Amino acid sequence: MKNDLSISFDKLTVILLNWNGKKDTLECLSSLQLLKHPNFNIIVADNGSSDDSVKTIRAEYPDVFVLENGANLGFAEGNNRAIRYALDQDADAVVLLNNDIIVDPNLLQAFHDAYNSLANPGILGAASYYYDNPNVIWAAGGFWDSTILDLNHIGLGKSAQELPSNNPYEVEYAVGCALFVHKDVISKIGLMEPLFFLNFEENDWCQRARKAGLINYSVPDAKIWHKVSASFGGESPLWKYYMTRNLLLWSKRHLPTSEHHAVILKTIKACFPSLAFLSWKAPLTLKQRYWAFGMWIKQVFGRFNDPFYIAQFYGINHYFINKFGECPPELRIKLRPAA
Repeated sequence: MKNDLSISFDKLTVILLNWNGKKDTLECLSSLQLLKHPNFNIIVADNGSSDDSVKTIRAEYPDVFVLENGANLGFAEGNNRAIRYALDQDADAVVLLNNDIIVDPNLLQAFHDAYNSLANPGILGAASYYYDNPNVIWAAGGFWDSTILDLNHIGLGKSAQELPSNNPYEVEYAVGCALFVHKDVISKIGLMEPLFFLNFEENDWCQRARKAGLINYSVPDAKIWHKVSASFGGESPLWKYYMTRNLLLWSKRHLPTSEHHAVILKTIKACFPSLAFLSWKAPLTLKQRYWAFGMWIKQVFGRFNDPFYIAQFYGINHYFINKFGECPPELRIKLRPAA
């Protein structure tokens, strides 16, 4: 059954989250000026930037409302504050965007048309292409793959012609760099979970929509181009920390207990070198095993000097002691890659 709600979207609000990303945000705002939709407004939610983002955005885009959060609240709560503001201003739906993207002019219309034609719609996501390789898809929705105990982006490395359909199709989660969420969906499932701070908040949101009986969709005609990981400076140790910790939190909330335990085991094993040399199937003498074990110990201690492994160790530890939210400042220092 199609969505029965007769919604005009008289007020659709685009929300762009910024934290010291002035250059990317200005480029994104430039692309938003070309959006083809009869009635929308733009909010930039600024998470306490120190790079004069707020002043510059207000000067160059006076019609854009800048909501100053005053501190780095993370992706979830930074957006939540803007969503609350938009709903208080009678927005019918919100579109959440990363600041490190540019958008197709048809983005809003594609989301609008999809929402009004789909059965029981929950959260809608865009088809995200690589900014530096604009005909290649980074992600167009995704699902949890129990065989590898990891998330699986749909369309990764493929062209638009290789997607499951030209029309909107069901996904377990929509990728967080461009999300369409109607106010009625928010009233059913609430806002994003601030505990995640960064990473997995959209996956959690989408799973909550599914548990509420809604269907999440990827909309191929809603296109964006993403500077993948620009907000983290690539897959940094800080990115690894949030991914490690938040995967464990997400899996606890949304996977069967046995599968969650398997995720924990896999995550812990990834921190340590292989112990394959201990297997009696390995063609090694006892002396060779002894020396191999010595090398293993050396590698383990060596990893305590590697910011990526430090990130994993602390991510696991903070999950078990229920330490969520923003990465502590003292740990951020440890996670800085060596110059």
